[in-house]
Amino acid sequence: MSDNNGVISFGFTTVNTASQAALSLTNVGTGPGIISSITVNNGSHFRLTAVPLLPVTVQAGGNVQVLVIYQPTEIQFDTGQITITLATGSAITIDLQGVGTGSNLIYQLPASNPPPIVPPGGTIQLPDTNVGETGSVVVRIVNAGNSSGSVNSVTVVGQGFQLGTVVVVPQALAPNSSLTFTINFTPSQPGTLNGMLVINSDVINLSGVGLGPRLQFSYTTAGTTIALGSSNTSVVFSPVVVTQSAQLSFDVKNTGTTSAFISNIGIGQTNSPYSLSGVPSLPVSLAPGTDFRFTITFKPTTLGFSNGTIQIDTTTFSLTGSGTQPPALPAYTIGGASGAIAPRSQPKLTLALAAPYPVAISGTLTLTVSGDLPADPAVQFASGGRTVPFVIPANSTGAVFGSSGGQIGFQSGTVAETIVLTPSFATQAGGIDLTPATPSVLQVAVQPAAPTLVAVSVSGQTATGFSIVVTGYTTSRTLTNWTVKFTTATGFTMPTTQFTVNVQPVANQWFSGSASQAFGGQFTITVPFAFQGTPPSGQSLLSGIAAVSVTVSNELGTSNSVQATLQ
Repeated sequence: MSDNNGVISFGFTTVNTASQAALSLTNVGTGPGIISSITVNNGSHFRLTAVPLLPVTVQAGGNVQVLVIYQPTEIQFDTGQITITLATGSAITIDLQGVGTGSNLIYQLPASNPPPIVPPGGTIQLPDTNVGETGSVVVRIVNAGNSSGSVNSVTVVGQGFQLGTVVVVPQALAPNSSLTFTINFTPSQPGTLNGMLVINSDVINLSGVGLGPRLQFSYTTAGTTIALGSSNTSVVFSPVVVTQSAQLSFDVKNTGTTSAFISNIGIGQTNSPYSLSGVPSLPVSLAPGTDFRFTITFKPTTLGFSNGTIQIDTTTFSLTGSGTQPPALPAYTIGGASGAIAPRSQPKLTLALAAPYPVAISGTLTLTVSGDLPADPAVQFASGGRTVPFVIPANSTGAVFGSSGGQIGFQSGTVAETIVLTPSFATQAGGIDLTPATPSVLQVAVQPAAPTLVAVSVSGQTATGFSIVVTGYTTSRTLTNWTVKFTTATGFTMPTTQFTVNVQPVANQWFSGSASQAFGGQFTITVPFAFQGTPPSGQSLLSGIAAVSVTVSNELGTSNSVQATLQ
């Protein structure tokens, strides 16, 4: 693969459209090459697609293809670079070039010098205007792009805002040419009014202040009415226990001389502990001297202060309250297993509260192991790992372990050790710790025992011998003797049919080594056997053996017997 730089040029491409080029990577060497990664910088304009699964091996004479996409977002000259990293550590770079073209309509306020530019999403502020009177602003559309553009529509929406000039559309604008028009603001209500100027698909906010009536705000708590205004902009709640709520009454009154119009009332944040009820249908017209009330509810989910805002059109007040310690967690039980458990088993656990809790709980069940022997890494939850999350829905008692439902299994392993399961609890909203200072735990244990054999097989057969392979586990991680018994076929005899081998030295060597720790108490023993004698004519020595059976022992006893049939 060549490491010479190259250039892929996309030429001129219209903004927000895409051009593509196929990049072929050919191995011109005599041996295989491995591509570790293919990356591109300046991902905002250049990107790769149809990339093969990496790393990929390219045989001599072979090739790999990817697509390079260029999608400009601005009218400008764009550059980038592709980096192809080989398994040898060397890299190939390819430069990328492209030019974004198109029209670029910008919006100016020519009354000022130099005229400010208002971007899409920005705001044009109209002059403060008495209710029923008219203020205006001049707007100029300029094509600052490098190709011709078109003004297809100019629309003004919003109470009190109108076009003051008839704009003929569609209208083509050559580069550096412009179109000018007027927006009028005739407020019909007091306070800040908002609208929109829509030019093609660009939206510019309009804002103007109508001078007229005046709104007065207050709230009532514990029988006391508190006025809000420039010197007091906060609505304050008394402390509330988490899981409970508090309410207060909020009053809006028009103390002006003309009717007030209110379009929006709401909490300024999502997922807020504050909520509104009893809000009148909006928009609402409030005659002079009249008012309306609604309720603000505070239901904290966290300890300490919780802040928010309430917004009434363009008027904003802060909301302040604090949450105090929630009720203690009810007693709980972990069920499904107890005391001594079998090795290589999968007990299923449940977790339940003694009584429902008023809010949803999230928690984690943690599994730990201890003992004198190296811990078995196979001891873990059925979902993987030694921790598993759970939730207890509000006003219920049983834990739900994700897709496992109301039960979660765990693997007990093959080593004699103690397994402890410890839960932790917190409120699902807010994460307040509900775990008792001394949490109740479930403790189970895998006991030391005689070995257990899982399978036996015969391998490596020759004319005069074979090897016996036996697998099993010993929770004490110890073995002493290995005993094999041969069953002869009809017509054959053996002077000795049972043999005992001392495997303690090799077992001690295996279980004391670090490699064995990944297998817990599991083991595999392979013992070769060679036979001598004169078989009957036309038969081999091995024809005389019908089956073998094996047992293994340790200081705690002898295993079950496993058998392999040869004939």
